[in-house]
Amino acid sequence: MTGGGYRYELTCKVDPEHERAYRNTMAESVLRWFAIERLGGFRPLAELDGNAVRIQFEFPDRQALDTFVSSEANQKSLAALRSVCERVESHCWEPGAVTLDSGSSSVSPQAEMAVPEEISE
Repeated sequence: MTGGGYRYELTCKVDPEHERAYRNTMAESVLRWFAIERLGGFRPLAELDGNAVRIQFEFPDRQALDTFVSSEANQKSLAALRSVCERVESHCWEPGAVTLDSGSSSVSPQAEMAVPEEISE
């Protein structure tokens, strides 16, 4: 799958005591996430530090990202993951730009949007 410039990133710190339950919960969550319209891409990224896992979802535009984040399927998946993880964090990323002119070292206003946006659920 290939998405767009909008990304939703989910990081889960797995509770070692609930690892088996986590694997089942994650499998069910992935199926729910794939059923959400306009998901442009999905990347399970390597484990960060033993028990932390990062997943990245890609979307063609901000509306698709917002629809995904607020969907019942995503909210249900997050709640299920929180029950078997020590920590679940999510961030939104928007496209940004950095000026590469040799005469300018400033960051363009669009680049400021590339800073992760904390999602409050």
